[in-house]
Amino acid sequence: MAWKIAIDGPAGAGKSTVAKIIANQLNGEYLDTGAMYRAIALKSIRVGVDFSDLSAITDDDFEFVNSTDVVFSGGDIYLDGECVSDLIRTPDMSSKASFVSKFGVVRTRLVYLQQLMAKSINVVMDGRDIGTVVLPDADLKIFLIASPVVRAERRQKQLIEKSGSAPDLDTIIQEINARDLQDSTRAISPLKKADDAVEIDSSYLSIDEVVQKILCLFKERGLIMEDVKTLNEETKDAEVKEEAVEQEEKVESVEESSQETEAKSEEKAEAKSEEKAEAKADAKEMQTVEGVVVEVQQSEPEKTNKNGEVVKKAREARVLVKLDNDREGFLYMKEIADCESEEDLFFNYVPGDRVKLVVKKVYEDGGKLLLSQILLAKKESLKDFQKVIDDHGTFTAKVVKLIKVGLILEYNGYSCLLPTSQVNAKEEELEGLVGTEMEVAPIRVDLNRIRLIVSQNVANAIKAREEKSVYIASLKVGDVVKGTVKKLEEYGAFVELEHGVEGLLHVSEIEHNRVVKIEKVLNVGDAVECKIIKLDEKHIGLSRKALLPNYWKDFIDSAKVGDEVEGEIAEINKFGVVINLATEIQGFLPKSEFAYERDVQVEDFYKVGDSIKTMIIQLDSSKKRVILSKKQLPDNPWNTVQLNTGDVVKCVTLKQLPTGVKFTTLGITGFLNAVNYGDKTEFAPGDEFEAKVRLYDPKQYRLTVTVKEPRPREERIRRSNDVSEMSKYLRNQEKMNATFADFLEKDEK
Repeated sequence: MAWKIAIDGPAGAGKSTVAKIIANQLNGEYLDTGAMYRAIALKSIRVGVDFSDLSAITDDDFEFVNSTDVVFSGGDIYLDGECVSDLIRTPDMSSKASFVSKFGVVRTRLVYLQQLMAKSINVVMDGRDIGTVVLPDADLKIFLIASPVVRAERRQKQLIEKSGSAPDLDTIIQEINARDLQDSTRAISPLKKADDAVEIDSSYLSIDEVVQKILCLFKERGLIMEDVKTLNEETKDAEVKEEAVEQEEKVESVEESSQETEAKSEEKAEAKSEEKAEAKADAKEMQTVEGVVVEVQQSEPEKTNKNGEVVKKAREARVLVKLDNDREGFLYMKEIADCESEEDLFFNYVPGDRVKLVVKKVYEDGGKLLLSQILLAKKESLKDFQKVIDDHGTFTAKVVKLIKVGLILEYNGYSCLLPTSQVNAKEEELEGLVGTEMEVAPIRVDLNRIRLIVSQNVANAIKAREEKSVYIASLKVGDVVKGTVKKLEEYGAFVELEHGVEGLLHVSEIEHNRVVKIEKVLNVGDAVECKIIKLDEKHIGLSRKALLPNYWKDFIDSAKVGDEVEGEIAEINKFGVVINLATEIQGFLPKSEFAYERDVQVEDFYKVGDSIKTMIIQLDSSKKRVILSKKQLPDNPWNTVQLNTGDVVKCVTLKQLPTGVKFTTLGITGFLNAVNYGDKTEFAPGDEFEAKVRLYDPKQYRLTVTVKEPRPREERIRRSNDVSEMSKYLRNQEKMNATFADFLEKDEK
């Protein structure tokens, strides 16, 4: 069964360095969980998560993580098929990774991927919650610590080696303490020592000393590699190893069985000498060994007695080899490439020659080993696949078997293990894949078992990346493309084109009119057609408005200041009137430009929906602004109407106010004061009445009228005399406190 080692601890304790060495020495897989969180932080930036206001970020901002692929291959980490190993190794990305790890949706997804990978392979993982959350059933849990000062010194040294400079020690110590507090107090999966974890303080230990301590603990738990198979009988690892070579994928022949039986009988005869050899050294299956040819034994026919009973089975020609560890083994003809006859065997293998072979089988009772030259050739040629891994290559292999940890595939005579976590299918669908072919990518060369570890997920990611690259290479500025809106941000919309390629449709490129809220124009899932206006290695700039009619340009090109235009009133507000002049074109009529008269209300003359004539007085193409005027039209009535005091005019009521009536006559607006109403006191909008001009001043845009009839001449004379008498009385008063009451009293007398 696959073993698991969990190494937890604070930042700077040396977890990743130690974990990598342990994985290498135990021939396991090192999974850098921190790199996975850095990869998610990188994608967060790419999809537009705004880190300037951390308090505003919620789980909803990380919904993308559920459809994000993060895989390891050849020591590199791939984000949706893109190698991002170098891009995520920055202080900024490390800080953001610590922040995004606080969100449940992120941790749930990555923990699931980590646990899935740990099911099928021997792993060493390091992080903050590996032993408590990710691998609670780990075979060995280590909690690696170091003092803040030591960790700060290590960090300072790393920074100097990497960039040539680093902050002072006190600053780094403060940063480490802040990071420890953040990691240990976060709500989700805080940094915590597992109850069954072994604590190791690395403050005053070298890396080698820490590694040796962990290896000792590993051996104490019975997990030493010589005694551990990657998969036990329960997971049928023996079947996997037998599938590593073409010969062992077939049912063993009767001939091979007889050869093994004979080898065992001969080895029993030499039991004592073999026990001594076994005490000196052990051998492992699939191990590369060297030795000296002792003897080349020719084949022997089957022997029978008089009764026809087989007394000695037939034996194939073989070579007896003594290994450097004093073990002996047989190399049969069928395990030698291009050996077609015994003559070839005797010609190619001479006693005393040194040979390099692979151990094919080890017998528990101490019998002679079965050796193979074919497996050695395969093992050597298997190394060529490292270049395929480095070049991110893929190949098509046939699925030949289903085991508990995944699928066994065959490719050009090589056995390939496809772990369940690396298959793009549900577990219940795996059995149906047997006999089919699928494209996979090699992610690791397992020389110990002479096989490849492959991944369908990585192959899909590589294929998607290649298709993406080919598609991007086919694009050019000016192309018209179709896509789907995948995400909306304040600054624009992300549009997915073909093969997962995304472009940015900036808010300024959505429409020719200014867009304040994108949600009013576009929604996630909308199909859009855009024009490529920017194209480089990392960004594709799109424009939707480039494909839309430019009504503003057409209008401005055809209009000029001084033109008379007619439009429909769209809005009346306290500042003026918004007028629809043409499709998508609006002009503004300021209140001050509506009429020459003061305190004129637009609502007294027009309502929304009415048609109105105006004149263009300002055109601003950059701001897409048209300013209009009604009062500056050439037929200004104040310039043509001639009125004199006493003239009778026909008036139409606009509005009755507490102080009087606003009216219009001959195209101009005038005012009837309440004191001049006469007999008529109620004026409804639209009422017509006649009035005499009291004052007409076209320069000041003033017209006042009266409806009141003049008094009879006798009354006017009497009132004039009364006024004269009162003035005379006031002038003759000797006392300054004389009042109007005194005047009335005298008048009565």
